[in-house]
Amino acid sequence: MNRHILLTTDGSAYSQKAVSYLATLFKEAKDFEITVFCVAPAPPSYLLGPVPGLNELERQEKLEKIQAENVAWANNCVNQTKEALIREGFSEKQVHTKITIQRRDLARTILREAYDGKYDAVVAGRRGLGRLSSWWVGSVTQKLVEYGRNVPVWIIDGQNWNKRFLVPVDLGETGLKIIDHLGFILAGNPQVEIELLHVIPSLIPGEESRYLAKLESYLLKKEQKEAQEFFQEVQKILKKTFDVLQVKVKIKKSPRGVAAEIIKEAQKGNFGTVVMGRRGRGGFKELLLGSTSSKILYNLTDKSLWIVG
Repeated sequence: MNRHILLTTDGSAYSQKAVSYLATLFKEAKDFEITVFCVAPAPPSYLLGPVPGLNELERQEKLEKIQAENVAWANNCVNQTKEALIREGFSEKQVHTKITIQRRDLARTILREAYDGKYDAVVAGRRGLGRLSSWWVGSVTQKLVEYGRNVPVWIIDGQNWNKRFLVPVDLGETGLKIIDHLGFILAGNPQVEIELLHVIPSLIPGEESRYLAKLESYLLKKEQKEAQEFFQEVQKILKKTFDVLQVKVKIKKSPRGVAAEIIKEAQKGNFGTVVMGRRGRGGFKELLLGSTSSKILYNLTDKSLWIVG
């Protein structure tokens, strides 16, 4: 079955980055399809009803003119992006185009297309997510991540991409969703390198750890054993898709916190992409996007990030 992703575009440099990223990973995959999608802006709301100073004919003409301009802009965006993908090595039959007119919030319009079209992922260039703008929740990219439940969202950043994937994995169902997506999307690629990472944070902070050291040691050993058993099963799953040398496992204990350790590992290991879940499994894990996932989203720079689950 073909893999099929939805590539959002607005004709900007962010969209061009996404084109180059996809080419780096998938231009040799013949069973990989891309639908380039652009949302034409809705006409100004003031033109949707009677306008003082304009008769009805003038209002209609103005409305139709703006709508035609917006549709033409959207068509130009998708056609230029399609041409760029073909120049990068994709065949014409692998690349499709689609536009729609915005009827609601832009991110929700994109996600509705993703759900209705049953795409395997939504791809968007990173914008409005850096440290200086992390307080602003109006970013379309951030909303895609925040609201895109049950559809993987790939946020493209950086420029020197490779086929090395860092995969921080929670134990249990959340981790298995990531593995399933990764195995399906990257199947048949002999150049892919994957590091599965599980970070066990210090469970008891500061001075209290001196008095509760035995409890912490017991809990850490228990989670380490659970992680080892989980990864043994995961490796059995991935061996069906990847050569054994393509997948490595690392289990780390860290007092730095989960997010800081993931970012450090991504930089040190020269990974082009980090793949992680939208939320943890509970317990000592952080529960919602807004903790570990959002820390990675805001602070990981020059890497692409896949959010799954």
